[in-house]
Amino acid sequence: MKYNQLDRIIELVPGERLVAERTLRAEEEYLADHFPKFPVMPGVMMLEALHQAAVWMIRTGNDFSDPLVMLREVKGVKFGDFLSPGETLTVRVQASKVDGPRVSVKATAEKAGRTTVLARLVLEKCSTPSETSSGTDEILRSEIKARFEQLFGPVSKFISLDRP
Repeated sequence: MKYNQLDRIIELVPGERLVAERTLRAEEEYLADHFPKFPVMPGVMMLEALHQAAVWMIRTGNDFSDPLVMLREVKGVKFGDFLSPGETLTVRVQASKVDGPRVSVKATAEKAGRTTVLARLVLEKCSTPSETSSGTDEILRSEIKARFEQLFGPVSKFISLDRP
């Protein structure tokens, strides 16, 4: 993924909810075009932050056993405010329904208490096609888990011992 839209995870309950932050930096390449005299994070990048948070929440819920998490639907998208360089987006995702491999997620992002975007996402956990897999799923699991740890640290640091 070229654009990592999450800087750090603040809270994680694997498979249930995730809270993360993303600070927009002035030197990000797409800001030169969006917009030159009024740089703001594109709406599609805000949606991507919601999507990435939801994917990490789902993947950690089963210890990365589903190598692929596909976005199936985005519903009820509403934009409320701009995000300018130097401002921090707080992203919150929560699983609202699990139906087999499909997971519905309530997702919001805000800055300084003001909503920038909200949406409902429907994602689907899946594996690589079995006829082409030949160990691909296990390789992907390993790479995805390593990527999470590189970006945010071990999942275990988010697990509270007080949690039932």
